Amino acid sequence: MTVDLPEPPDVELTWRAAVEADVPAIVALQDACFATDTTYREAESEVLDRFDDPYIDAASDSLLGIDASGAVRVSVWSIVPSAAATKWRAFEEWYIHPEMRTETVMEFALGWWEARSRQRLDLLDDSLPKVLWFGAYAHRTELIAWLERHGYVVERYYDELIRDLAVPIPVVELPSGVHLVPAESAGPGDELAVHNEAFRDHWGSQPFTQERWEHFKNEFYLPDASYIAYAGETPVGHIMSGKWPHDFEDRGFAHAWILSLGVVRSHRKRGLASALVVRAMHDFVADGMEYAMLDVDSENPTGAYGLYENLGFARARQTVALLKPV
Repeated sequence: MTVDLPEPPDVELTWRAAVEADVPAIVALQDACFATDTTYREAESEVLDRFDDPYIDAASDSLLGIDASGAVRVSVWSIVPSAAATKWRAFEEWYIHPEMRTETVMEFALGWWEARSRQRLDLLDDSLPKVLWFGAYAHRTELIAWLERHGYVVERYYDELIRDLAVPIPVVELPSGVHLVPAESAGPGDELAVHNEAFRDHWGSQPFTQERWEHFKNEFYLPDASYIAYAGETPVGHIMSGKWPHDFEDRGFAHAWILSLGVVRSHRKRGLASALVVRAMHDFVADGMEYAMLDVDSENPTGAYGLYENLGFARARQTVALLKPV
């Protein structure tokens, strides 16, 4: 089925794909959105990374709306992972300046993202289901209601958890027969292999390619708080951490993130996940961090939510996943 991109609306914006020279203007747009939406913003290096992202071809998968002064007022990106086990997904990066959030502009931005994502998904010739996946902070109720009117359904809630590192960290020993190796010293491919296996039964999760996995290891990655757990020579768990110093001012405190935590089925319910989190928290303290943070599926089937609560984490805010089948 042929999917055509919609025609731009008759508004005082010029529409074109993003180029690297647009990065400062895109960051300025994100700053303006953050001031209204209280979500998050990126450093210039993070936006620049999109031009090397294996899931994006900026020339065809991005759209900017630029006003007469040269300011970027709309930034929309179609992101389609290159691997799937149970479903293909198209994700968005979506920023519209608060002054430009008219129904006309929003309809066009959503229509363009959906059409471009459908074009990309249509190229994937297999029988797996395909979905459009839009993420939103739960406090953005007007945006969520607007998306629901456009056929999206809230399918899942994700909680952003926080833990005060000034509170004593409990002692949790590694299970017998398990040892940790810094992620940077692990065997080639072991980290990705254990992550993909550990997340195989998590709702919505799909395998990462090695190329995409390495893309995560940018300047914000914390190798000194990232580990692989081995039982003998077999990788059975991992933890990956990172920190974004430019977020410290927005939050009001120094903090690091647990970006990924996974344990394969054969080694769950033995305290390994807790031991990995405790090890990372000690590393965060040594790095001068005041809080630890992470995101978790509120209905995680492995009991991760209870694990984090037992270690002193509490919910800070929530996001939702809105899905629309293709």
